[in-house]
Amino acid sequence: MTTALHKAPARPLLTLATRTHTLAHTHTQTPAHATSQRACAIDSEHANTTATALGIQQLAGAFQPAFGRLHVLQDLVIPMYEGSAVPTARFDAVLVCEAGVYLFEVKGWRNAVVYRKTSARTLPRWFLRQHDHTLAREVKDPAWQCGRKTTHLRSLLPTDLRVQYFVLLPCEGVELEGVMPSAVITPQDLPYIARVARNNGRTDQGYPLLDDAAIDRTLQLLADLQGDLTVDDHMRNSRDRGGKGESGERGARVEVRPAARPPVHPGLLKLQ
Repeated sequence: MTTALHKAPARPLLTLATRTHTLAHTHTQTPAHATSQRACAIDSEHANTTATALGIQQLAGAFQPAFGRLHVLQDLVIPMYEGSAVPTARFDAVLVCEAGVYLFEVKGWRNAVVYRKTSARTLPRWFLRQHDHTLAREVKDPAWQCGRKTTHLRSLLPTDLRVQYFVLLPCEGVELEGVMPSAVITPQDLPYIARVARNNGRTDQGYPLLDDAAIDRTLQLLADLQGDLTVDDHMRNSRDRGGKGESGERGARVEVRPAARPPVHPGLLKLQ
């Protein structure tokens, strides 16, 4: 696919020595297909897996028209910093394109109203009320969860690589009530997000556009970070800390940490 980015880039592309790598769960230029309606039970692993698959299709459909090259990685697991409540972190979907790296926390909430209660003295509390219920239930703050992981991942990647996160609610019937963080989005927001990502990539001098070699290098960096870690490792870490999931609260745990590895290159992507 040839896009305006290739025809007349607003500034030079970031060029690296050639290095290629193929990741498992990588979707390159995958057409978006209509997905059958599936029940997304709240917060279950099955619901989130189903929602992630749906979200990846939506991401591909929204971002393909804007970018000539696109990779969507599912279930990226990375080691967290020493002393973290859970020693690993999981990103449901990671999109790599010319504009950088976009991380998505995907929630399988469906047919529900999502809202927050805020206070100047406490952290925001998130609630979910299904359309056929009158009572709401409190849920973990997904923006805080993803933001915390993203901050750590940024520290492990080159400083001139754009890394941004969103919370994607891909299932039908989700309504956002009141003031929500701009990072919380629904499928209707994705085309706009893709256009903003494209425009930022062309105009933001702090984050150069990535050429093919730079995208390959970025994929390799992410693969090196994950190493041999699996989703099962992360799920075990989350359970072993007392069954409190990925909220980051304190709790007893048996850590399953990866073998020590050299730190990822912390400087610029441009190696020349």
